Amino acid sequence: MSRGWWNALWVVLVCSSLACSKPEAPAKNTAESDNDTGGLKLAPRDADDDSGKARVSDQSGKSRASAGFDDANPFKDSAKNSPIEEGAPRKSLAGRWILVLTRPAQEQQFIDFHTGIVAISAGKGADADGGLTAKWTAPTEVLPPAKLVSSEIENKSIRLTFDIDGGSKLDFQGTLKDGVVYGNALFGNCLPARLLPTKAEALDDYNVSPEPTDARALSQAFNQKDPKAALKSLAKFVEDRPQSPLGMMAWETSIMVSAIQDSAPEDVEQLITDYNQAMAMWGSRLQQASQGNVGIILAQFKYNPDFSLKFVATADKSITDESLKDLKEQLKTAREGILTVQALKYVELDDADRAEKAFGFLTKLRGKNPFDPAVLYGLARYQEKAKQTDEAIAMYAELVSLPMLEAFLQRDWAQKANGPKRDLPSATLAKLWEAKHGKTEGLDEFKDETYRKRVVAFADKPSDEAPAGNKLVLCELFTGSSCPPCVGADIATGALEVTYPKTQVIVLRYHQHIPGPDPLTNSDSEDRFSNYYHGQGTPTVLLNGAPVNNVGGYLPNSPDIYRGLKTLVDQQLDSKATVQVELKARVASGALQILANVTGLEALGDEAKDVRLRVVIAEDEVHFLARNGVRGHEMIVRRMVGGPAGVEPKDGKLSIKESISLADLKSSLATYLKKYEEDEGIDFPAKPLDLKRLHVVAFVQNDESREILQTNAIAVTASDSTASNAITPASGKAAAKKAATDE
Repeated sequence: MSRGWWNALWVVLVCSSLACSKPEAPAKNTAESDNDTGGLKLAPRDADDDSGKARVSDQSGKSRASAGFDDANPFKDSAKNSPIEEGAPRKSLAGRWILVLTRPAQEQQFIDFHTGIVAISAGKGADADGGLTAKWTAPTEVLPPAKLVSSEIENKSIRLTFDIDGGSKLDFQGTLKDGVVYGNALFGNCLPARLLPTKAEALDDYNVSPEPTDARALSQAFNQKDPKAALKSLAKFVEDRPQSPLGMMAWETSIMVSAIQDSAPEDVEQLITDYNQAMAMWGSRLQQASQGNVGIILAQFKYNPDFSLKFVATADKSITDESLKDLKEQLKTAREGILTVQALKYVELDDADRAEKAFGFLTKLRGKNPFDPAVLYGLARYQEKAKQTDEAIAMYAELVSLPMLEAFLQRDWAQKANGPKRDLPSATLAKLWEAKHGKTEGLDEFKDETYRKRVVAFADKPSDEAPAGNKLVLCELFTGSSCPPCVGADIATGALEVTYPKTQVIVLRYHQHIPGPDPLTNSDSEDRFSNYYHGQGTPTVLLNGAPVNNVGGYLPNSPDIYRGLKTLVDQQLDSKATVQVELKARVASGALQILANVTGLEALGDEAKDVRLRVVIAEDEVHFLARNGVRGHEMIVRRMVGGPAGVEPKDGKLSIKESISLADLKSSLATYLKKYEEDEGIDFPAKPLDLKRLHVVAFVQNDESREILQTNAIAVTASDSTASNAITPASGKAAAKKAATDE
């Protein structure tokens, strides 16, 4: 058994954002969800902080030995330099305490985030009869600025509520036991948290983001490749360290491994019971959250449907804390997943009545989740068995042609070592196609057509034209053809282009070599991302210069990402533009002639000095099967005319007049890709450079605020396109050679 079981749990439980990042820098965290926009919201244009998320300082990478960590002492982060008070355990909440949040930082790493000091003392003056009061002091850099807005202290119990800069909240609840306040914090997720005693008045001289003292022991359990050995190590961990905040992850990993191994229901039930008892010391809310997590794990790893359905119902009833309502919603999704597993079993039965009912259930689910690979496979399998050949071919083609669905299905099947052996959808599709047509010719074209027809079928119908003078919405997507979690944003923005005409919304896609080589990248796209927006991870989406959070995801996430973006777009469409962009473009004698002029600058006053005019040449569509499964790429930025820096006003006027040789443009792009191949030691399997159907997009942007004030676009055709509608395949040869040698 490989380490993949740990990676799978990480994805299920702790990945709150999906992104590919540059090798030299971490991807930015996303803000807390906003239900009004499907989880998406605009972030401050100039914000570089990770609002709503704890951050890891550069201290966390130090070796445990050199830092003096002492695994035998749970109250000491460092044997020589710790702010934690030693001596007899406190019997009262009076005194100074460090609020410590234990959170995952990256794969197989946990951090004790020392967020600041809570000073608790007897009330004075008007508060004298109120018992103890709390004051927030000495906050550290691991949190965005936080304000303690309320505290409730009764006997040995305490509740602290913080407003976090950026609009999120942190809610801590805990109870004093053996000199430590054990509890939980709701901060995105509900996780174990503690108040640890201290005499320090500030934490400036300490490592405020150390690794937990028992993280090494948990890592050893994770490193066990054999499931039985892993379960034994995890059981020893929770037995030896009943007060460890990492116990939650140890218990849930044990349940996950047991589910993967199809352990007997009575064994899994006992694990869940023991886990629930172990969480009691961390408070009722964390107990409830842990039961919800278990339900999600059972669904994710497709454990015994009858057992899982019963448990999810029990877990749902046990969650009574109003702050965990999002978890209850996740349990509804988990229940659907379990019912899907059950339906897939019924589809395979010879019981026609049950199979037909299962088909009906899966059909309804497809309406809600059009890209669920398990649902699509169940429908295809039913149609195949029912000899509905055309319908089965169409359904299998969706699984094969839509980005990464077959890979997800293959991954799910691999989770069960003793699961039934099945042919991959691609093999079944080829077999059915050849049986129907007598040959395999035409199958690739059918898959391409299926992709075009189905990938944005969820988009709303086109909207009306915007009133004259309204501000257009420019959506800038920074993506990569090697970036799996970019698929959701790629498809979602494509759906925006279906819904809105280019008089309302214009989407530009700037490709990056993140996380791997991308033949649609160029130096202007890189500059716009790295030097102007200081981007770190893909996908990144900005609407009129304002970054949008929570856009990472895969194809099944694309409808939700689309709905969130659409809500934000609709909020901006009624805005009146303070300036207008006049734009003319045509192709003559092999050159693209462009004239862009901004009117209304006088209305900006002093702001006019900060605005810049930028002009982009974008290719309408590139047919290229990317490594992440995306087959069609629209509005690909090929050049920023005059450079990414744009043009500034001169003598009260702002305009660009250029003539671009299309042959030179193509040559410069080819030269860039060739140099990249030489520098990185790779070989692109394809370099799509048709450049026949283009858009010229001009926009005015305030470089101080990053706000885009107005945009205009015009379509131009160089000549009849020489490109085929067939999808150019990508091969694995594009992986960097030097990266391969490092593995």
